[in-house]
Amino acid sequence: MPSAQNAALFLSAVLAAFLSLVDAVPAYSGLAERSETSGDEVQDVEGKSPLSERQKWYLMARDLHRDVKTLRDQQFERDFRETMNMTAYEGVRITTPLLRPSDGCLSRNFSDLCLSRIYSVLTWYKENWSLIENENLTSSLVKDIKCGTKRLLEAINSQLQIADGGVDQISSAPLSVRSTWMRKTTTHSILFNFTSVMIDTCRAVHYIKRKAAHRAKDTKRPADWSSDKN
Repeated sequence: MPSAQNAALFLSAVLAAFLSLVDAVPAYSGLAERSETSGDEVQDVEGKSPLSERQKWYLMARDLHRDVKTLRDQQFERDFRETMNMTAYEGVRITTPLLRPSDGCLSRNFSDLCLSRIYSVLTWYKENWSLIENENLTSSLVKDIKCGTKRLLEAINSQLQIADGGVDQISSAPLSVRSTWMRKTTTHSILFNFTSVMIDTCRAVHYIKRKAAHRAKDTKRPADWSSDKN
C-alpha cells in the first residue's frame, strides 16, 4: 500500500511539473506566423513610402500591359478557337506602329528620343481604339485600357511638355474591316502589337526609373556624405 501511495504522489508531482512547463511556453498560431512573413504584408509596408513620378509611370505601364495582354488572349480565343497558336497568324497580321531598336529605347542605346517615340506610338493606338470598342469584348477591360492609355500619355506629356499638334504623327494606311475575317485579323493585329509595344514601354520606363535613381545617388551632396560617416 505505501508503495502505491508513493507511486501516486510521484505521478502527481510529474504531472504538476509538466503543466507548469506548458504554461511557461508562449503559444504561436500558424496564421500569425504566416502573416508576419507574408508578401502582402511587405507590400503594404512598402506602399506607405511616397512613389516618385517615374515609379508611377512604371506602375501605369505595367497595369496597361497586363490589361492589353488579357484582352488580346480573350479575343484570340473567341475568334480563332480552332487554334491556340498565335504564330500561325503572323502572315495575316497587319502592320501597326511598334517601338524599333533605332528609337533609342534599349539600355545599350537609350536616348531622350525614346519617350517621344513612345508618346507617338501610344497616341496611334489611342486614336484607333474605336475599332476595338466595337468588338463586343469585355467592356470593363476595354474601358480600362482606354483610360490607362490616356493616363500614361498625360504622364509622359508632363515630362515632354508637348504642345497641341507637336507630336510626330505616325502615318499608316486606313484600317480596313470590310469582311468578318478582316475585322478579326485587324483586331488581333492591334492587340498583339499593342502588347509588344507595352512590353518595350515597360522595359524603357523601368530603365528610366533606374537611371534616375542612380543619378540621384551619384549627385549626393558632400555634406550628406560627411553626415553618413558620422
